[in-house]
Amino acid sequence: MSVRTVVATFLLAFAAASCVIPQAAESPTPAPLASALPLPSPSTSALGIGANVDPVVAVVQDLLPSVVTVINKLSNGQPQSSGSGFIVDASRGYIVTNNHVVENVRDAGPGAAFDVVFSDNRKVDAKLVGRDQLTDLAVLQVSAQNLKAAMLGDSDTVPVGSTVVAIGSPLGEFQNTVTAGIVSAKGRRVAETQSIFLEDLVQTDAAINEGNSGGPLIWAATHQVIGVNTLVASNASGLGFAISSNTVRQIADELIKNGKVVRGFIGVQYTQLSARQAAQVGLPAGTTGIIVTQVVPGSPATQAGIRVNDIITKVNDQLIDPQHPLQSLMVKFRPGDKVKLALIRDGREQAVDVTLGQPQG
Repeated sequence: MSVRTVVATFLLAFAAASCVIPQAAESPTPAPLASALPLPSPSTSALGIGANVDPVVAVVQDLLPSVVTVINKLSNGQPQSSGSGFIVDASRGYIVTNNHVVENVRDAGPGAAFDVVFSDNRKVDAKLVGRDQLTDLAVLQVSAQNLKAAMLGDSDTVPVGSTVVAIGSPLGEFQNTVTAGIVSAKGRRVAETQSIFLEDLVQTDAAINEGNSGGPLIWAATHQVIGVNTLVASNASGLGFAISSNTVRQIADELIKNGKVVRGFIGVQYTQLSARQAAQVGLPAGTTGIIVTQVVPGSPATQAGIRVNDIITKVNDQLIDPQHPLQSLMVKFRPGDKVKLALIRDGREQAVDVTLGQPQG
């Protein structure tokens, strides 16, 4: 599976930390999950390499055994496409990769089969543990001996300008390819599709090519993974993006524990508010949001008093617009979280608090 590309009209939103969706002060921060993956240590590399060794060489010697090639197979067993991944738990054989690396395989649900090739050319079967389209992440599992896990670092702490190393299998055949660059920026927001926006991306000028999807972006100073290589601009050079390791940790934990990511449920069906509709109801030019077309009975929306024809314009003070669709804004919330919705009803603005529920069905 090739690396995802984006055109030059993508939206880039600067953010200082791992969150690009501002939250209202009175809304509580979701409690962190107990991690199913090893936490980063304060030390740098455990590799006993002398100070005269090139830092990129040191990273490669340390982390190359943790990087794999992921091969999709057709129903007849023939290779279909490939990408990259890396081991995050050696004892249980968990591997992180991109959702778009695995999503096109037939019956790409839990248990779907893949081939994984290690840096020493061992090939083993892998099964899909779970995948999440909205963050473009997936977890595979293998049963193999002598595995070495890469450590997920804290992407919030890596300074812009830091040296980073990308390892993967470009074009699906050049296994163990290494490129290096710097962290060009953090907190980027990029449209992966028309309706899916990836948040809190690490921007890098390290070369990311077709087949690199799912491979690690490694901070040379610590030998820790601070991103999963995912996107590259199609008409620009030196413009690649990686999903931040802090996002990876949360999503991978949920996939390992539950096989899926369960997000908070409001309980409304809706359409996007058009400029014509906004004008028809007397709203100022430039008003954006969604029009509620149906409220699910017994849902959090019902309990909060949301009605059909309400126009919802914000989630926790973040505008809903074509660059920030409701689906994208809700990615980080889980059942039990509280959000504040700004809405317009009969021309009057008001705010409602909604305690998110479990998706129905």
